[in-house]
Parts: sequence; structure tokens; C-alpha cells
Amino acid sequence: MTYLFLFAHPDDETVACAGTIKRLTEAGHRVVVVSVTDGSAGQVSARAQADLAAAGSVGALRRAELAAACQQLGVHEWRILEYEDGHITNEAVWSELTQSCIEVIDAYRPDVVVTFDHTGWYFHLDHVAVSIATTLAVQQAAHQPDLFFHVHVMVNSARWRYVFADTAPITHVVDVSHLKDFKLDVINAHASQDITTIINYVQQGFRHYETYQLVRATPQGEALLMDANIFVPVSPEHEADIKRRTVESASS
Repeated sequence: MTYLFLFAHPDDETVACAGTIKRLTEAGHRVVVVSVTDGSAGQVSARAQADLAAAGSVGALRRAELAAACQQLGVHEWRILEYEDGHITNEAVWSELTQSCIEVIDAYRPDVVVTFDHTGWYFHLDHVAVSIATTLAVQQAAHQPDLFFHVHVMVNSARWRYVFADTAPITHVVDVSHLKDFKLDVINAHASQDITTIINYVQQGFRHYETYQLVRATPQGEALLMDANIFVPVSPEHEADIKRRTVESASS
């Protein structure tokens, strides 16, 4: 099967889905990662200043980081769509960005598409834009994926506390508890980013789930979900553990 992960910046794929992607590539599935921008508008962490000097620009550095992360994840197909980081307009979302996402879907013909939920995790406008454009593209593309997921990142913090409802619309989880150390290693491939909150969240507790909302499924997609052993319907036990660790993160 072909899985398309479509996000806004290098590192989004790792923060949300590193364990899922690794499980998929280890199982022999084709995984494609597409970033709409190169992340060049972001600040660079202190630990990556030497890397920035060697790369010559923030965009070049983050492209190199994405390539390194994809290598660790077992992803051989990745690309950047060249939209300007931090400058995706409402007009673009409903026109050229949606068209670009349609072209990506029709080119790679994925069985499964994954993108942000509509909050953009913490209402980051680039994230929200890509969520909307990808959702429109899934509806309009000539090639129709069998499954379409929004991925939720349920990390709370003082900075993001306004985002989180008591219950998120999560329908499926991927258990990546055995890949926690691996995920932390891949996060470190994006050394230019300050992802301390995510690192703290991954490190908490024994279990770690990546959390998804099934947005759309064809009849064949429903059958694929029943046969698959990676995306598992969320249980009360999953929900309790996710909520507990979200609260711990908020107080840490």
C-alpha cells in the first residue's frame, strides 16, 4: 500500500507520525512525505547554529534535516512544494494550494492520506491551511484514496493550553511505545527546531500512542482497516492514558 503524509514543514512528519511511518516502512509499505514549505521562516535553535552556517540558509538546513529524518524513517520518496513558509494566504488555500495537493495525490496515487487536523495542532496558520487544502484535495482528486486521516498532536503546555478540549475526536491510535527511543532520535535529526515540549511528552510514561481521526473511508478502506494491525480503534483505556499524559504535560 502507498501512504502519503502531507504536512506544512520539515519536522511535522516526525513530531506527529515518526513511529507510525517507521512501522509502515518496516512492514514493506510505500511511504511518501510531502512538505508544503521548507520551514525557512522559523528560528534556528542555539545547538544548530554551526549547522546553519555550514548549510548557508535556514531553508537549506531544514531540507537537509528532512532528508536525514526520512532516511532514518525508511522513506525514500519525499519532496517540498516550494510554498513560502509563513505566507500561505486564505486565497491560496482555496486555489493554488488545493490544486497542488490534488496534483500530489494524483501523482502518487496513495491508498491512505494523512495530514493535520483542522486545529493545526495549536492553530498554526500554515498547519490549518494545509489541513484544509489537503481535505479539499482528497474530495476533488481524480484518484480517490481509500482512507483519509487527520493526525492529532495532544501535547498540552502553558503556551498551547487554549487548544485542547476535554475529548478530542480521535478514532484510531498507533501504538509506538516500542519506538519511543527511535522517535526521539528522529526528532533530533531536526536539530534546528526547539521541540522540547514534544520530547517531554514522548518521554512520559511507558506507553506512547500516535493519535488519528478517520475522516473518510471507502468500503475498501473499511475492509483494509479491519485487516490491518497498525491503526487500531481507540479504546477507553487509550483515551484514559492519552488524557492522563496530556494533563501531566500541562503541569510539567
